[in-house]
Parts: sequence; C-alpha cells; structure tokens
Amino acid sequence: MNKKKKVTDQGFTMIELLVAMAITIVVMAAIFMTFKSQQDSYVVQDQVTRMQQNLRGAMYVMTRDIQMAGFFTNFDTGTNTTDWDNLDDDDDTSTGTEAIRPLVYGSDNVTATGDDIQDGSDVLVIVKADPVFGRELGTGPPLEEAMGGVVTLNDRDLDGVTSNNPDLDNGANRFGLLVKRDLTDADFFEVTNNSDTITTRESLSVNYTSGDSIYRTDVIIYKVNEDATHPALERRNLSSNSGSITVAEDIDSLQVRYRLNTGSWVKASSASFNPANVRAIEVSLLARTGRPIRGYTGPSTYSLGGDTVTATTGYRRKVLTSVIETRNIGAGL
Repeated sequence: MNKKKKVTDQGFTMIELLVAMAITIVVMAAIFMTFKSQQDSYVVQDQVTRMQQNLRGAMYVMTRDIQMAGFFTNFDTGTNTTDWDNLDDDDDTSTGTEAIRPLVYGSDNVTATGDDIQDGSDVLVIVKADPVFGRELGTGPPLEEAMGGVVTLNDRDLDGVTSNNPDLDNGANRFGLLVKRDLTDADFFEVTNNSDTITTRESLSVNYTSGDSIYRTDVIIYKVNEDATHPALERRNLSSNSGSITVAEDIDSLQVRYRLNTGSWVKASSASFNPANVRAIEVSLLARTGRPIRGYTGPSTYSLGGDTVTATTGYRRKVLTSVIETRNIGAGL
C-alpha cells in the first residue's frame, strides 16, 4: 500500500527575518565605516604628499637661483645707485629713491593693498648675470659716461644676435652688466630705452672698450600671491619683462633671513644687516594642503625665519627650511 508523504510549508518567521536583516545592516555598516576611514586616510595622505612635493620642488628651484646669485655681478664697486622702487611690484615708494640693495634681498614682510603679495610674507630678489647671453665687446669707441649719466649702447650689446629674433632681442632684456677684462670694475645698469639704441639710467664708473664684456643680467623675484583659495609661490624674471610663473601652489608664506660673518641671523630690515657680511641665506616656506581636512584643527601660528606667521586653521601644514651657503655674494650692488 503506497503512502503519500505529508508536505509541510517551510520558511522564516518574522522574528528570524528581522534578526537576519539587523545582522546584515550591522555588517554592512562596519564594512562602510572601514572603507570610509580608509578613503579619508587616502585623501589626507594624498594631499600631504602633494604638499611635501610642492615644498621640495619649490625649495629646489629657489636654491638653484640663490646659489647663482652674484654670478659675475659682485664686481660692482657700489658707486652706482639703482632705483629698485617697484621692481618687485610692491609699490614701495615711501622712501623715494631706494638705497643700493644686495644681490640677494629679502624684502621684510611686505604689507600693502592691491600688490598681489601675501601680507606678512617676504619678497626675495636675486640678481645674477646670464652666462649664456654674454659676449666680448668688439672694436669701436669706448662706452664712456655721457653727459647726464646716460650711456648709449648698440642694440646687439645685450644679446649678440640680430634684432630679427624677438625672443633674444634687446626689447626683452631690461638689465645688463659691463665687466672689465681684468675684473677690476663692473657696472650693473637698467635699460630705459629699447629702440634701435639702448640708453641706460645709470652712469658708468669707468670706461669700457674692446676686450671688456657685457652680459644680460637676470633680476628674479619670488613672492607668494594673494589668492585666497590657493596661494602660490611665483617666480618672475624682470629682465625678460615676462609675467610671473607658478612654482608651487598652496604656499602660505615665504620668509628670508641672513647669517652674517658673526654667526648671527638677521632680517634685511635689521640695523645690523650689511650685505658685505652675508655668508648664508635661510629660506623658509610654509605650505598647506589643497583643501581643509574635515575634523582637523591645526596650529594657528607658525615660527618661520625669526617671524611668527598667522594661518587659518583646518589645513594640514608643513614648514620646510633650507640654509643656503652663498658662493658669489659678499657685497651689494
């Protein structure tokens, strides 16, 4: 006799289903929190890595320029005076004609309205001759001091090429340097007329003639701009009359001070500062992450180069300081 098996309905009770759902939610929440924590950590580390790369790259470029400061320019006897007013766009006209500045000059804590320079941040000026664009003066009359202190040069004296090359033509070269053959004298000058002939603002201390040399001269400006979102360290070569280029983004401050032959550290504004006694330059940069870090509250003040810099909180920051030995300087222009 065949017997039929009794079929009963199998399933979860409502309580079992609710418990399973609760366990699933707890497990998924734990997985999400772990992922979110790792993601946040990755984002922070990525920003910190970018910040450190910005710092190292910026310091490398600045170190290279500073080590070349004074190349073939420290022979100037100091008899000339060069008006440095507004060369670095800081609109510094309070003292009229500026005193002679050194070959590496850190303008102390520039604070002005509308100058596109981060308030409280220094401006670094570097002067050096360009070895690529230098040549020996040819035959002809000497370059003598003219009446009124105006010197007329040939339009090829600063580039050594014909004027049909606009990239190298005299119109792109604002500064120059004349050097005696025996290195006894040199004159740094600013070009004031870029027509077929070049006239200069300063008179020459000696006569220059065949056998002496003339160089294009770079005047390089480093500054931190006033961009509120992403302040950047900018570099501009005034000699080429070109605009500023960004060296590194998210730089809050640049500070510069000097080590003298006495071993003391001073700012350019110090009464004891003397460019002839400079033996090293300390450059400090304060960088920050590109975006605020959620939940992070950092210091509001930082010590850089003998100055205290105030910064907005919420960003991770890093200070990089480099002491750069000067090779060519030891006297002002």
